[in-house]
Amino acid sequence: MATGQLFSRTTQALFYNYKQLPIQRMLDFDFLCGRETPSVAGIINPGSEGFQKLFFGQEEIAIPVHGSIEAACAAHPMADVFINFASFRSAAASSMSALKQPTIRVVAIIAEGVPESDTKHLIAYARSNNKVVIGPATVGGIQAGAFRIGDTAGTIDNIIACKLYRPGSVGFVSKSVKMIVVLGELGGRDEYSLVEAIKQGEEPCYAGVPMSSILEQGFGVGDIISLLWFKRSLPRYCTKFIEICIMLCADHGPCVSGAHNTIVTARAGKDLVSSLVSGLLTIGPRFGGAIDDAARYFKDAYDRGLTPYEFVESMKKKGIRVPGIGHRIKRGDNRDKRVELLQEFARTNFPSVKYMEYAVQVETYTLTKANNLVMNVDGAIGSLFLDLLAGSGMFTKPEIDEIVEIGYLNGLFVLARSIGLIGHTFDQKRLKQPLYRHPWEDVLYTK
Repeated sequence: MATGQLFSRTTQALFYNYKQLPIQRMLDFDFLCGRETPSVAGIINPGSEGFQKLFFGQEEIAIPVHGSIEAACAAHPMADVFINFASFRSAAASSMSALKQPTIRVVAIIAEGVPESDTKHLIAYARSNNKVVIGPATVGGIQAGAFRIGDTAGTIDNIIACKLYRPGSVGFVSKSVKMIVVLGELGGRDEYSLVEAIKQGEEPCYAGVPMSSILEQGFGVGDIISLLWFKRSLPRYCTKFIEICIMLCADHGPCVSGAHNTIVTARAGKDLVSSLVSGLLTIGPRFGGAIDDAARYFKDAYDRGLTPYEFVESMKKKGIRVPGIGHRIKRGDNRDKRVELLQEFARTNFPSVKYMEYAVQVETYTLTKANNLVMNVDGAIGSLFLDLLAGSGMFTKPEIDEIVEIGYLNGLFVLARSIGLIGHTFDQKRLKQPLYRHPWEDVLYTK
């Protein structure tokens, strides 16, 4: 259920008529969202006082229990949402009592069977006092990444699968009655967006953007990747950088392992897909698969404030080569042109290149050890993609960590190199090359 600006990550609520499961589910949602404090400030259980123990993540916390609505509002003046789990017999009276409290802004009524006359009275009072009533008989409400009422959206597993713990827009759709319900700020434009979405009908959409709009706006491959991979439309300099990465990594000649595997497979008479896959399967930590690792290690070292010396020497002690540093052919006096082009574009267009500059400082130190310990294209893309994610302002820190952990950046290399591998397959087919046999003299035998 879309809630517009009704709730935020700092919203706090008072829970009326204690029920453990709905409260615990609210707290579980809070923890998933990364909230520092629980959304439930206090519990109102008429005639009772004390504390109720519940879990906030793995930590057990004590939530105050108050005997009256007035006492709870006085004790928690920052709590402006009243969630009413009372039965239909007392829901109207307790909700009106809450609406009359100056600190309460929203009242959510869960009970079914509240008389219509009582409901109209509650709504009229709320409107005249610039307050909001959700319900009666509501399933609650949810604002992704911010606030959850009761059991809304089901189990935690469902919330994780639907990414509802992330900030964003959420729609509540009931297929049985073909109805979309939107609770939002008066004067907002969410409803117009929904109307336009309904008008699109069967038109294909990428992350909600209709195909006609994609073509009309002249979107490129980088924009499509932005929508399909990151589920948002990134600034043009970001999508242009993605396109440059794809162009620069598309091919690196027939002798690298991926191209060699593809050529051998194609010459064995296999089909395009088999030839392509045989090349892609060589991508890993030794061939094109170090972009994610480079990003992980550079980010960790920079965020912890390690100097290049401390970073490199700590990696040496662990017996780990610095991902993104080192090349078989390139040297300090013969740098990879692809790295220079990527860095030049970023310095001109990115709002910040702090991670790239840190990687350059690491390279400066490693070059004092050996002339081939130069930054390679994996290191350039890995460090610069960190700057893209952090500098665009469109990703939270947990999202950046997840993107790097999942393997998005290696995905760029896989996508780019597929173009070249398909080209090698077609070359062999077109030239009608026979079965490949490796020269005997190139094989090393050992006793």
